[in-house]
Amino acid sequence: MAYILLGAVNIIAVYFCVRYLLQRKALRDAAQELHEITEDLELNRVVKLSSPHKDLEIFLAEVNRNLSATQKARILYENKEKELQKQIEDISHDLRTPLTAMLGFINMIDRESLSGEDRESLQVIEKKAQTLKKLITEFYDLSRLAADDYKLELKQIEFGRKVREMALEYYTELKNRKLDVKLDIPDIPVFVRGDDDALERILSNLLQNAARYAYSTFHIQLKAEGERAIVLLENDTEYLSPEEGASLFKRFYTADNSRSQGSTGLGLSIARYLAEKMDGELYAEVTEPGPVRWLKIYLKLPRR
Repeated sequence: MAYILLGAVNIIAVYFCVRYLLQRKALRDAAQELHEITEDLELNRVVKLSSPHKDLEIFLAEVNRNLSATQKARILYENKEKELQKQIEDISHDLRTPLTAMLGFINMIDRESLSGEDRESLQVIEKKAQTLKKLITEFYDLSRLAADDYKLELKQIEFGRKVREMALEYYTELKNRKLDVKLDIPDIPVFVRGDDDALERILSNLLQNAARYAYSTFHIQLKAEGERAIVLLENDTEYLSPEEGASLFKRFYTADNSRSQGSTGLGLSIARYLAEKMDGELYAEVTEPGPVRWLKIYLKLPRR
């Protein structure tokens, strides 16, 4: 009789042990499945148990209900994003057409026949029209970048030469600000994998930013570190705090309004998007090693 009871106890113990192990495996499988679903909500999948368990099935039913709601919310959000992008495209086109005509007529005006005061007024009108044209273009490009509808042609580019060319293009503007400009570019080629127009646009925005915020010194350094090429642009500044430096690449951020005339606050945000689309990074920090604050902007791009 004792042997029968012992055998029954062993069978029950084995049963519960197997059941426990199966439930543990079912939970691990469910956790892995949930991870895969949350990584890509477009899969429209639900979490299932490989081993039945009444209480766990009730719990997973609630998890699946929330997943379904999240998937529907994501679809709704993406549809609204596409609708907003289309509206921005239409508005940009509707604004650019008359604006292009206005600029054309402005260029046709015989400036020599105007008085000095009228010529100055015309220059102001033309400048404001060009600013509006730039703003419209940036709105359009930013909407395309955010919607991942901005295609780049990635290829190997000699980045050192590109940095030199862009620095030379802005050299006069930087020197007019009485900045001490220094370039530290290696003599050997430093190649990156990127889009030529995107790199030019990023560097253009960063150099414009330097012309806006640098106080007395502007330094560009390029170096290769492992799989990355790193451009460090640093300048002393009396306008930016550490908190403002962290916000520099946010949309519409223009820091000190008195120094932001002509700036839409979108250029640096577009530059960051472009860097990320090339598998790169673009970020800023403001340090205070002494009485002078320094703005440091890092652009990191893959070398291959």
